[in-house]
Amino acid sequence: MARPPATNSCNSSPEADAVTSRPQTVLITGVTRRVGAHLAEHLLAAGHRVIGSYRHETDALRALIDQGLIALELDLLERGRLAAFAGQVAEKTDRLDLIVHNASIWHRDEDVAAQPELATAMYTVHVTSPIELTEHLQRALPARKRDDGHADRQVVFMTDAHIDEGEPDHIHYIASKAAIQSSVRSLALRYAPHTRVNAIAPGLLMFHPEDDTDYRRNRLRRRLLPFEPGPGVVSQTIDYLMACPLINQAVIRLDTGRRWEN
Repeated sequence: MARPPATNSCNSSPEADAVTSRPQTVLITGVTRRVGAHLAEHLLAAGHRVIGSYRHETDALRALIDQGLIALELDLLERGRLAAFAGQVAEKTDRLDLIVHNASIWHRDEDVAAQPELATAMYTVHVTSPIELTEHLQRALPARKRDDGHADRQVVFMTDAHIDEGEPDHIHYIASKAAIQSSVRSLALRYAPHTRVNAIAPGLLMFHPEDDTDYRRNRLRRRLLPFEPGPGVVSQTIDYLMACPLINQAVIRLDTGRRWEN
């Protein structure tokens, strides 16, 4: 039997390919640095319309604005601002194809012990505000059921590969990321069939400039594939999720694998 022609996505028809290849309108929270900045730049270069939220202006943000980013200020700790922010997004576009909840804060357990409010802040930024913002955006820019059965919108949460492995010094951070990851199935049930909901769970992507040689060597030694992937793997995964309309309620783990021994 002859095999069907290969395609660059898992679409089931030429009509579906045409739909998913058109420019998309994307909202990314937290675009001022690292993964968020790279993803915004990647999607802008691919011809998509990108709206990005930020708390503080940076050189990276200004560079993205020069490339076409629509930048809107938002502090996810200010939950009372979420509805107004959704209204601002609706003023910039009449449709929203993809929401990437990328904004994140990171505090060690010793920091939380000294300032207990930091634990609440992590849960607000990683769990409560993203869920509430998704609701506000649905009210301001409703995704709708389509006649062809495809979802009209996709929501992607950035979580963490260490949820399954545990982190003894970052219990509160990992717990907050685990909480939003656990909501993926429930949110997909709430929004079906007009919206797909998935999560990307990165492990080691890139080191910080201040990470010394010994630290980097030790981190890589614990990986089955001992290399620093870089933020491009997130962009590749987002491209796949945008192109493949079948993926829903999934957690895609981006990790080079971890050895059993520490």
